[in-house]
Amino acid sequence: MENKDLDGLSVLAPLSVDKGSVFDYLTKDTVVVIDECKQVNEVATLNQTEFTERYASLLSAGEIFSFSENSFLGLDKVISLIKEFKNVAMQTLSTSIPFFNPLKIINPQTGSVADYQLDFKEVFTDISNWLKTGYSVTVCALDLKKAENFCYELSTRNIASSINGGKLQGVNIITEKLGRGFIFHEEKVVVIGSGNLFVKPISARKIKAKNKFFTAPEVGEYCVHEVHGVGRVLGNKKITSTEGTKDYVAVEYSGGDVLYVPVEQMDILTRYLGGEKKPKLSRIGGKDFEHLKNRIKESIKKMSFDLKKLYQEREELKGYKFSDDDELQNVFEGSFPFEDTPDQTLACADIKADMTSGKVMDRLVCGDVGFGKTEVAFRAVFRAIVGGKQAVMLAPTTILAEQHFNTAKERFKDFGIKIACLNRFKTPKEQRAIIDGLKQGKIDFVIGTHRLLSKDIGFKDLGILVLDEEQRFGVEHKERIKLLKKNVHAITLTATPIPRTLHMSLSGIRSISTINTPPKKRLPVQTYVTEESETLIKDAILKEVNRGGQAFILYNRVESIFTFADSIKRLMPNLRITVVHGQMEERVMERNILAFYRGEYDLLISTTIIENGIDLPKANTLIVIDADRLGLSTLYQLKGRVGRSDRLAYAYFTFKREKILSESAYERLNAIIEFTEMGSGIKIAMRDLEIRGAGNILGAEQHGHMDKIGYELYSKLLREELSGKEEIVPELDIRVTAFIPDDYIEGNVARMDAYKEIAEIDSLFAEKEFRLAITENYGAIPEETDNLINIAVVKRLAMQFFVKEINIRMSDVCLVFNDFSVFADERLNIALENYKEIANIVMTTAPMIEFKRNGETSPEMLKKVKGFLTVASENK
Repeated sequence: MENKDLDGLSVLAPLSVDKGSVFDYLTKDTVVVIDECKQVNEVATLNQTEFTERYASLLSAGEIFSFSENSFLGLDKVISLIKEFKNVAMQTLSTSIPFFNPLKIINPQTGSVADYQLDFKEVFTDISNWLKTGYSVTVCALDLKKAENFCYELSTRNIASSINGGKLQGVNIITEKLGRGFIFHEEKVVVIGSGNLFVKPISARKIKAKNKFFTAPEVGEYCVHEVHGVGRVLGNKKITSTEGTKDYVAVEYSGGDVLYVPVEQMDILTRYLGGEKKPKLSRIGGKDFEHLKNRIKESIKKMSFDLKKLYQEREELKGYKFSDDDELQNVFEGSFPFEDTPDQTLACADIKADMTSGKVMDRLVCGDVGFGKTEVAFRAVFRAIVGGKQAVMLAPTTILAEQHFNTAKERFKDFGIKIACLNRFKTPKEQRAIIDGLKQGKIDFVIGTHRLLSKDIGFKDLGILVLDEEQRFGVEHKERIKLLKKNVHAITLTATPIPRTLHMSLSGIRSISTINTPPKKRLPVQTYVTEESETLIKDAILKEVNRGGQAFILYNRVESIFTFADSIKRLMPNLRITVVHGQMEERVMERNILAFYRGEYDLLISTTIIENGIDLPKANTLIVIDADRLGLSTLYQLKGRVGRSDRLAYAYFTFKREKILSESAYERLNAIIEFTEMGSGIKIAMRDLEIRGAGNILGAEQHGHMDKIGYELYSKLLREELSGKEEIVPELDIRVTAFIPDDYIEGNVARMDAYKEIAEIDSLFAEKEFRLAITENYGAIPEETDNLINIAVVKRLAMQFFVKEINIRMSDVCLVFNDFSVFADERLNIALENYKEIANIVMTTAPMIEFKRNGETSPEMLKKVKGFLTVASENK
C-alpha cells in the first residue's frame, strides 16, 4: 500500500480486531465539551449519510468485504454515550442542543464599559449605581500608585474599596493592565479596564498608515507574502543569535515548509481575503508565485484602463479652491453643542485639505449612525456657503430628508443662511418658489430627495454636494448624481459602504475618512443571535414597552407581513401596532412612520425600509425575523435603528429553530456578534467583502485572480497600476534586538496588530503619533520595541531615495542604492554635509553611503542612520 492514496481506508476499520471507541477510554468524571453543537450535529449527520452511501457503493462494486453496520457507532449511539458523562456545550449562537438537555444555560453576553478619561467623575456615579443594584465591581489600575489614587478618590465619596483583594467589600482594585472592561449582566459583574480610565483611547491618536482597513493575520489564518505567496500563520517565534533577539512570524507553506518572516517586514505579509474556498498553499523558493503576480499585473493593466482614466481625471480635474478657515468658520464650529470626537476632528481636517487643494473632492465619510457624520458635512457646507457657493444634500427617503432639514435649520439658525427642503410634502407653488430661489442664488442650502435630480432643477453656483447613503439611490439617479458631482466637491456619508464603494476607496480612486469614536455616554447595543420563538418576541417587546419605549420587528416578506402582524396582535392584544413596507403607497407609509415617531404606536413591523437612517430615538428594541436571509451590512444598518440615545438598547437577530444555516449565513450572524463594539461599520463592510467574495464586484476573471493572491495584495497591485508608482522595498540586514515583549503588550492578536501598525508607519509624524499612542496605552516603550520602531522608520524613509539595501552589522553600516542617479538629489547632499564626520559615498558597482563606527553599538548606529535619513527627508 506504499505510495497509495489512503483516503477512504476508514471503511476497513471495522475489520480490525479491536473494535473499541474513544468512549471506552474515558473515566466517569470526564467532561465532554462540544463546540458549536448545531454545526457538529449537522456535519456528523452528513458524514454518516455519506459513509452509508459510500459503503453500499463499494460493497456492490466488490471492493470491500461485507460486515455488520453495528461495527460503527451511529450518531444516535454517540449521543447516548455522550450523555453518560458530564457535558458542556459552547455555542456562538443561541440554538437548541441536540446532544443533551442542559440543566443551566449561561449566555455570556457582555456589555461595554464607557471611556471615562474625558469625564473622570462619571465613573464614580456609575460605580455607586452598580453597587446599589448588587453588581460586583473590579477596577484595573496600571500600577500601585494609580490604584492607591483611585482608592483615595473612592473613599472621598464614601465608597469602600480594597487593593488586590485586601478586603472583600466594595470595589476591588487590582494592579493589572486590561485595555477594555466589560459588564456581565447575568452574573452581575463589572470589570473596568485600565484603558477605560487611565489612558486615552487608542482611536484618539490615528496613525496615518497607508492601509488602515486591513488587519494583521491571526494564528491559523491564511496569509499572503508578497514574494512567497499564500501560506498559513503558525504563530510568533523569538529567535536569538549572536547579533540579538528578534520576533518572527512563522508561516507554513506547501509541503510543510516554514518561513520565518521578521516582524519589521509585517507590511509585506497580509491577511488572505478571498473567496469561499480555501486557498492553495504556495511553494517556497519557486517561481510560480512571481509568475502568477506578473500575469495578474498584466491582466490588471488591461482591465484597469477605465479605472485608470477615472483616477487620472480625478487627479487632473480642477475644483474651486476655497480659502482657509476664517473667524466666522471658527465661530460656527465652536457653536456645536457637543465636544468633537478625535475622528470627527480628523475627518474635518481631511475635508478642509480637499476643499483648499484646488482639486475636486470626492470623499467617503464612513461612521456609525449618530457618530457625527452630519456635523462634519455641515461644516463643509458652511465653508462653501461662506465662500459664496451653494450647497445641496440628497437623502434616499422623504422622511430622512425632512429630518436632515430640521437638524440643519437648528444648526444654521444663528448664521443668516437660507435653507430649503424640496420633497413631495411641498405644494407645487412651494416647489416652484424653491426651484426659482436655487436658480437665482437666493437659497444657500437645499436638502431633499431624488426630486433634486429632476431636469428642472438648476443652481446659480453650486459648490458642494452631500450624499447620504448613496447606495440607496437607483441606477438612473446615480447617473444624474455622477453628472452633478463632476464639477463640484462631493461628500458621501455612510455607515457601511457597499463592497464596490469600499473597493474604490481602498484602490485609491476615492478618498475615505472614518469616524469610529462614539459620542460620550453612548452605550453599545446589546446584541443577541438566537432561534425565533414567541416567548422571546413577547418578553423583549413587553420589556421595552413597560419602560416607556418602542420596538421594531423587521419582517422582510411583504406578501405575509400582515398575517405576521395579526399573530403578534393575538400574542399581545393590548399592543398598539402599525405596519410599513416598500410596496405601500408612499404617503400611507410615511403617515404610519410619522405616527410611530409621535408615539401613537408601541410596535412598528416593517420590511428593510426602516434601514434608511430614520431617527426614532424612543425605539430601543429591535427583533429581526429570518436574519440569516439578510446581508451583513443590512444587518448592521438595522442594528443602527436602536441605541441612538443614552438608553441601553437591545437587538435580537433570529432564525428558524430547525433551519440548517449555510456557511455564509452562519458567518454573517457570527460577525454581527463579533463586532458589537461601537464604530464597527467599516469592519462590517470589510467582513462583507470577505464573506461575499470581493471578486464578485470585479468580474469573473479578476475574481479568479483575487482568489489566488488575496484581496489586499490585489488592491495594492491595482493601486500601483492606477498611480503608476511601484514601491521599491529595501532588503534589511539590521542586527539588533527588536521585538515587543510579551509582558508589554499581552495577547497575540494585540501584539500582531501592533507589529503591523509599526511596519506601516509611513512618516515621521506617524511615528510620533504611534509613540504617543503606545506609551499612553502600555507605558514606557522598552528598548527592544524602540529598536523595532526605528527600523520601520529607517525603512520607510529609505524608500524615498530608492535604497536597495540597509545593512547595520558589526562589519559594516551602509545604505546601498540602485544606481548613481540618486546622488543628484540635493536632499542627500545636504544630509551628507551634516553627517560628513561619519558618512561618505563609496563608488562601487552598487553605489553606497557608508557610516563609520566610533565604538557605537548597533542600536546607536541605527539611530544615526535614522537621523541621517530624517535630515534628508525634511529638506524638501
